[in-house]
Amino acid sequence: MTKLRIGSVDYLNARPLVWGLEHGLGAGRIELSYHVPAEVSRRLAAGDLDVALLPVIDLARIEGLEIVPGLGITTRGPARSVLLVSRVPVEAIATLAPDPESRTSNVLAQVLLAEVWGVRPREVAGSVDLGPDLGGADAAVRIGDKALFEPPPPGATIIDLGEAWTSATGLPFVFAAWAARVGVIDRDLYGTLHASRREGTRSLDRIAEEYAWRGRRDPELARRYLTEHIHYRLGAAELDAIRRFLAVAARLGLVPQAPDVRLALTRWTGCHEAVSRLAETIEPHR
Repeated sequence: MTKLRIGSVDYLNARPLVWGLEHGLGAGRIELSYHVPAEVSRRLAAGDLDVALLPVIDLARIEGLEIVPGLGITTRGPARSVLLVSRVPVEAIATLAPDPESRTSNVLAQVLLAEVWGVRPREVAGSVDLGPDLGGADAAVRIGDKALFEPPPPGATIIDLGEAWTSATGLPFVFAAWAARVGVIDRDLYGTLHASRREGTRSLDRIAEEYAWRGRRDPELARRYLTEHIHYRLGAAELDAIRRFLAVAARLGLVPQAPDVRLALTRWTGCHEAVSRLAETIEPHR
């Protein structure tokens, strides 16, 4: 049997979603690999992955995708690991260094800067390692474990992009969701991915205790992050948030157009609204 090539982001926030996969679920059917978000998107677009924990902005850049209902990397306030770091007042930002590992968060920063603060900064080359001068840019996007575990430059203004989105819209924000070409996600894979998440959320203490970034461990910080900031439910409100984000990004010219967000289960049920309600019931708030 040909294995499904599944790609996940290589950050702490994805660990509960893939925990069960790593511990035997789907054994024999799944080949799991890890990448930064930009590489996950590139590999799915190139056909090097069959299923990906995809940055949601790339639903508007890769045609013919559908997502697994009920599962995503989401926030309902401060994200803690998705930051805008600025040397100047936010209304004065003229140059922005995107995080080269990011896809969704770079666009989220531009959306919020335009819609909330009324500025459209010019993007300049960004760096994974953030120096005190932000590489000469007025501001930089900082995502993932480095944003979580590494202190920001002294004196910088820090804006949590998840918190800014929810404050502006009243909606949660979805950073990533399981996505694949139409026809790849079947009932068995759907069940396996949900079971993997359930095992992960039962193992948050262990995940936090074992996780290390660049050899550094901070179990208490990791536990607070996984229990207070990051959520894995993708229901009706989260789907509304995806659609709104992609629509604004398209209006601002940051993506070609806002796609129709397709849910895999609609191929089996034929009812989009029923699937949204199903996602609400099978993945309740934890």
